[in-house]
Formats: sequence, C-alpha cells, structure tokens
Amino acid sequence: MKPERFLASRWLFTREELFEAICRRGERSPATVDSHIARWRRVGRIRRVKPGLYVRLEQPAFDPLAIAARLAPDATLAYHTAMEAHGFAHSVLERLTFATWTKVGRVRFEGREFVPVRPRAALLHSAETGRWTERIERSSVEVEVTTLERTVVDLLDRPDLSGGVEEVWRSCQHVPALDVSEVVAYVEALGIRSLAAKVGFLLQQRAAELAVPERSLARLRDRAPRAPVYVQRGGKGSFVKDWNLFVPAAWLPQFEPETA
Repeated sequence: MKPERFLASRWLFTREELFEAICRRGERSPATVDSHIARWRRVGRIRRVKPGLYVRLEQPAFDPLAIAARLAPDATLAYHTAMEAHGFAHSVLERLTFATWTKVGRVRFEGREFVPVRPRAALLHSAETGRWTERIERSSVEVEVTTLERTVVDLLDRPDLSGGVEEVWRSCQHVPALDVSEVVAYVEALGIRSLAAKVGFLLQQRAAELAVPERSLARLRDRAPRAPVYVQRGGKGSFVKDWNLFVPAAWLPQFEPETA
C-alpha cells in the first residue's frame, strides 16, 4: 500500500502499522517511515497523540475511546470508560481509563486525560483473563473492552477511577441485563471479600430486574467480609448486615441527589 493511500484510509494509526503497510511494497527502511511521518506533521496532515501514535487532522472529530484503546499494545478499555463504550455510563468523563500490563504513562490530548491502570494481580496468571474482555468497533477502529459483567464489578471495585460512588451506582442502574454467573465468577477470580459484598448488595437490590438466582447471592455471601467494611468513609449511609457493609446514601433506594 502506498503511504498516501494508507493515510487516507485511517484516522488513527501507529508507526508500526505504517511500517507494515510500506513493507508490503518492499520499502523496509525505518527511515522511510519516519520521513513520511515527519513530512505529514510538517504540513499539518497528522498530529502526534504520543510517540508512535498519530491522528489524521482531516478527521472532523476524534473518538477518545478509540484513542485510549491504542495507547498500549495490550490496552483494554476499562472501568468507567468501558461503561461508556457499552453505552450505559450515567455521565461522560474527561478522564478515560484503560487496563494494561505495559508500563506506560498518562497522556493528555484534546482536553482529555488518558490514564493507564494495572489490572488486579489475581488476573496476571489467570488462564481465564480473556474470558472477561471482548472486541468491538469504535469509529472504524477495532478495540478491546472489558465485558459488561466485568465492567460492573470493576466500577464497584474502584469508584475512584469511575467518577465516584454516585456515578458508579447510577451507571450500574442503567444496565438492563447481566450474565449473573459471569459476574459471580469474576468476583471469585479476584478474591476480594469487600468486593463480593458490594456486588452482592447491587445484585440483591436489582434481583427482580436482573433475574438474580438466590444461589448466586448465596455464593457471594459466603465470600463477604467477616468484619464490617465501608464502601466510602464519611458522609451519610447505612449498615447492611446481610453483607457486613456500610453503604453510602447514594446507594440507597430513597437517595435523592442535591440540587443547586
């Protein structure tokens, strides 16, 4: 493929992808690739997101989720960003998160912050890690994203990465259906007792809507903490004995947000 045709066909690309395209027609010199990139940047046809990743400036708008998924070789849209990708986030955040085992730094681009997050250690040697990710298309770019079941659990695990406890709870309320067995299996794979309690509380609250079997709740209760834990310290809330969990007011049925 000729370089100009390559550029016309993609709004987002890596240096490696351009190299591979040029190799197919016999030009194997890295200097050739770099010269094309330098010329395109000089004449204002592309912009660098980070070293090795570029966007074409003729593109009317950049899809930040697609960009996030290309910021590391193993990048997977995760936490609130994954919920946005699935279409159930309550709000759109300016901070995007992607899971990666690769050591990469934060990136700022077009007023947004892209934050790498290392997955839970329990997943590092798990043979089933791929069970909780999937491929979707964003703006003609194929990206990897955590499954909806894993995403819900991850939001409850790390509200700090997902807009806070109220945003997490409201986003989870938008989810119309879940494979509850996959939710429980993922919680068991992580092995975090406080997380089992938070997930159990959510599923119990939405048991009728999500058709949650009692046996699934029982499995989570068996993994709940032995001593009381807090979802978030400070502020109003209630203790839920069933899960040994102090739940913030934002997670309670009668909660109404404050108005300005």
